[in-house]
Amino acid sequence: MPLTTLETVTVAPVGLPALLRRLYRTMATVRRIDAGARALERRGELPGHRSVAGNEAVQVGSAAALDPARDLAFPAARDLGVAVTTSADAALAVHSRAARAVGGSPVAHAVAWALGAKLDRTGGVALVLLGPGITAREVDEAMTTAAVSHLPVVFVGPAAPSRVQGMPTTLVDGVDALAVHDATARALDRARTGGGPSVVEPVLPEPGAWGGRDPLLVCEQLLRETGTVDDGFFADVADTTDALAAAVLGRIRTGRA
Repeated sequence: MPLTTLETVTVAPVGLPALLRRLYRTMATVRRIDAGARALERRGELPGHRSVAGNEAVQVGSAAALDPARDLAFPAARDLGVAVTTSADAALAVHSRAARAVGGSPVAHAVAWALGAKLDRTGGVALVLLGPGITAREVDEAMTTAAVSHLPVVFVGPAAPSRVQGMPTTLVDGVDALAVHDATARALDRARTGGGPSVVEPVLPEPGAWGGRDPLLVCEQLLRETGTVDDGFFADVADTTDALAAAVLGRIRTGRA
């Protein structure tokens, strides 16, 4: 099976600053909402919250590569980063009832949707994130179906089952949102042009060891290197994310999620 080394960023410089600003702003929003949700959990107001801290680059970078006019994301339960990136209901993604609101396995839904997209020739690609709550059997069955039927699906997560199916797999730095975006965009284009399913496998530091490789700091450094932003941009992002997070968390506290 083709397996790349760790993916490096090769996004064209045209439009790069705007993309980095979007990625940073979205990840900052996710980080702020997640921090507020963890505070609610500590106070007993939000039982069962699953933090996405350290995984923002994977969720935001992959979802940001979608073409919203024809592609569709199938995240694991409570993938807050995907919800914020795709303008879905962030409060529902955070709330403890969100997992129960999802009917069935996202990988099964993604493969079924991809089959429809292939038959209808829409050019759409399903993006499915492999996370907690999805069993190895579900992933294996979904990848088998996708491989046999040559379906337009991109799996983001551990690639072990794909090795059996011979799917192309790209390893990517899981704390670099731009690298995740670039690798996912390539996989989406491949699927869109008839290349079939593939896997983007983010490589993340061990839990508790990612402080020096914070997704937000990595993106901030890349953005500052473009010379298109100053401290004012980051101050504005902080103010905006505070307001957005307050609105989302307020809905959760009042039971309107």
